[in-house]
Amino acid sequence: MVGNADKRQHILDVATRLAATDGLRALSVRSVAAAAGIGATTLRAYFPSQALLYRAVAGRIVSHVLSDEWIQDVSLAPADRLYASLRQFLPGAADRNFALMMWFELVTLALGPNANEEVHEMVLSGHDESVVIVTRWFTLLAADGYALQDTPEVLAARFVALVDGLHLSLLFDKSEAALDRAENTLRWFTEQSLAASGENAPDAKPA
Repeated sequence: MVGNADKRQHILDVATRLAATDGLRALSVRSVAAAAGIGATTLRAYFPSQALLYRAVAGRIVSHVLSDEWIQDVSLAPADRLYASLRQFLPGAADRNFALMMWFELVTLALGPNANEEVHEMVLSGHDESVVIVTRWFTLLAADGYALQDTPEVLAARFVALVDGLHLSLLFDKSEAALDRAENTLRWFTEQSLAASGENAPDAKPA
């Protein structure tokens, strides 16, 4: 017999695949229930509203997109581990315009005069999951013995606020130099977040 946790996981798996293949507009209680092979009433037992379904899917997407690969690479210096991880929040040169417009559209739909409850929940969930992931990255560095300038939670909240500002700057300035400046700002934040090299864990750790 499939447990409640497994069934919820199955519903989320199906909803995430639908969002990836058909877009977020394809997500509805009925479409997800049909794809999952369950009734809409059963789905509502796990996600009572479409807004909560959107929120769960957004959190899942963010956690799948952001990798722990670099923060776990102990062969790198701590600043390089952190910068490579945080850089995932900035768009690449190739998909920059599309990624930024999608981000701006979501924020507008979530917070604008005609705010959509489902999109609001999705943006909120993406924000919350981003804070959780970045907090985990700072916590991993601290566990490896590197001194931080503040608590992982505070640093993560600062970073998410910073990256939102960088996204806006990149929307206004579409030059290649703007992306370089955003990356330099991110590098600056990385260095400010870590204690001076002399205060880091001793010689066993890379400087």
